[in-house]
Amino acid sequence: MNMDFGVSGTALAPSAQPRATPPSRGVQKRSITAPKEADEVAVGSGLMDRGMSDIELENMCRLQYARWNDLDEYVKGVGNEPDYWPSGLIKSTKKKGDDCKFYWKKANEWKHFWGKASISR
Repeated sequence: MNMDFGVSGTALAPSAQPRATPPSRGVQKRSITAPKEADEVAVGSGLMDRGMSDIELENMCRLQYARWNDLDEYVKGVGNEPDYWPSGLIKSTKKKGDDCKFYWKKANEWKHFWGKASISR
C-alpha cells in the first residue's frame, strides 16, 4: 500500500535575520512622579445636607444605576414615572439609552453605599 499525500519539498531553516527596526523618533521620557492623592470623600457626602430620607436615597441610587441623573430626567426621557412598591421604593426602571429594564426588590439594596448620608439613622 502506497500512501502518497502529494506533499513534496524541503523544510527551510528559520531565518536568522534581525527584525527591521522602526525609524528612531528620539527617546520618550515619562514622568515618574507619584499622582496626587485625592482627599477622601465619605460615601453619600453632599446628600445629607439635602435632607433626603432613606427611601429617597435608595430611589436616587436605583435611578442612577439605570444611568439617569434624577427623577425629572427619567420622566422627561421615558414619559412617565417609574413603577413603585407600596413602600415608596422604585419597583422598576428603564435603562437610559436602550430598552433594558431593571427590576428592584421591595427592600433597600443600596444602603451599604449611602448609610452615612441617611438622615434617619
